[in-house]
Parts: sequence; C-alpha cells; structure tokens
Amino acid sequence: MGKALVDKLLEQGHVVYALSRHPPALKDNLIPVEGDILVDNLGITYSPKIERLYHLAGIVNLGPDRGGIIYKTNAVGTENVLKYCIRHDVRHILFCSTAFTQGKNPYEQSKAVAELMVKQSDVPQKTIFKPSIVLGTKEYPYYGHFSQFASTLIRIHRRAEMIRRGAEDMLRLPLIRPVFRVQGNSFGHLNLIKLDDVVGKMASIDKPGTFWLTNPCPPRLGYLLKLIGEVAMVEAIFVKDFHPNFVEGQFNRLVKAFLPYLEGENIPSDIKDCELSEEFIKWTINRQLERG
Repeated sequence: MGKALVDKLLEQGHVVYALSRHPPALKDNLIPVEGDILVDNLGITYSPKIERLYHLAGIVNLGPDRGGIIYKTNAVGTENVLKYCIRHDVRHILFCSTAFTQGKNPYEQSKAVAELMVKQSDVPQKTIFKPSIVLGTKEYPYYGHFSQFASTLIRIHRRAEMIRRGAEDMLRLPLIRPVFRVQGNSFGHLNLIKLDDVVGKMASIDKPGTFWLTNPCPPRLGYLLKLIGEVAMVEAIFVKDFHPNFVEGQFNRLVKAFLPYLEGENIPSDIKDCELSEEFIKWTINRQLERG
C-alpha cells in the first residue's frame, strides 16, 4: 500500500520522503530515507521539513501476538511517529488504521489503541483512514487474508478429494461430489476493496477527519464462496452451526483467525463507487494459487 501511495503522490507532483527500513531507490521527487518507527526519532539522522506525514507502517496479522510484536509495531510505533511529528512541527498526520477495530484479535486491538493515540495527539491536523479488506492488483501484488482463505480452502479440498477418489476407486464405489461446509453467514457481506481505490482516495484527501475507505456495495459471502467453488470445482456452502468432519475441521483450524470476518458485518463507506468484477475476484484467487 505504501508503494502504491508513493507512486500516486509522485504523479500529483509532490516531493515524497519515503521512510522504510529498506528504502526505495532515489528518483525524481522521491527521496529515500532509511529509518524505523520502533526507535527514537524514527531512526532518522536528519529531519527534513515536511508538510504531511502518511503513517502506513504496521503488521497485519490476525493471529496471536507472539512476543508482542503486533502491539509494539502498531501501537508503540504509532506513538513514536506522533512524537516525531510534535518534535519537528509536522502539522498534519494521515494515519492508516483499519475498518476493523472491534477487538476481535490482537491486530484489531493494536489498531484501536493507535487510532485513539492519533485522535488524542497534539498534532494540529489528524486524518484517519479506515480501509477494509484490501485486494492487490497486477502492478501492486498483495496477498491478503481473503486470497489466503480462498487458496487454503481449495488446497484442503483438493488433497481430500484425491484421497476420497482413491478410496472410491479401490472400493469400486460411485463417484460422489460432497458438499464442503464453511462456518459463516452466506447472506452477509465481506467488504473487499481494490488497492487502487484505497490509495486513490488517500491521495485525494488533504483535510482532517475519519474516512472509511471501504466498498459501498460489497459482495455477499455466498457469492464469493460460489466463485471460489467455480475456481476449485467444489460445491461449498456457508453454514452457521454444524459439526465439521475431519477435512472441514482441518480447514477451520487453518483459517481460524479469519472466521470472525465471515459473519458479514455492515461497514460505512466514504467511497461513492468502486468496481470489483467477478473476473478480478477469480484472478485474485488464481494468483494466490499460482504463488504456492
């Protein structure tokens, strides 16, 4: 997301200082800065005069916070960024939070704390972006939680299918296509949005406030599962409560962190429209499978 936003800001003619532990190469209007949000003064040996600071650094991990690295990066790192802004008179911070700050996991909790820090800081202008589940593009690949969920379902099913077919051949049983059940709400929505739509909106906002960078018309979970099924040649359905078989249980364990997002909560949006075609969703799923 950071690389895509930098490119968008450069297109608009801005001079961009790109801070990273592994900064990009120097080019017109792009000045690489080696630094780290986990150290004092962000690890910068000099401090350029800047008008706006976009803070997108963070760890997106829905699992357990082993060693406290999620909280340290997302919350303590944000505290260090805010201290830098105050120390160097940066008048405007634009912080990338998340649309999911309900506390379902350590990631959400860390982002909720960081968001509150930004709101309560002494930086004069504060902008908070709340994107939903972001899907990468060909130019900016990003293998997010939805594509990982889809590819895990497909791989688990394919392995189980090979075993099942082998057993049916051995026992000379007729081929039966079983239904793969997934815990979730078929009629709920999963708020997916393309990276281009998110960074396009980020680059166009220069005023304080909180902005929901989400899909105003997100796809239903049942529709998404249908597309996954078409890619995988599997009949899959969402069921709220059921006793999983061995294969379904194995799948649930692998995607446990993502299951709470399959209840289909409604999320506000500050984006008027965005395209998320069937072709693009299937391409996203296939790309993750090809990645291995």
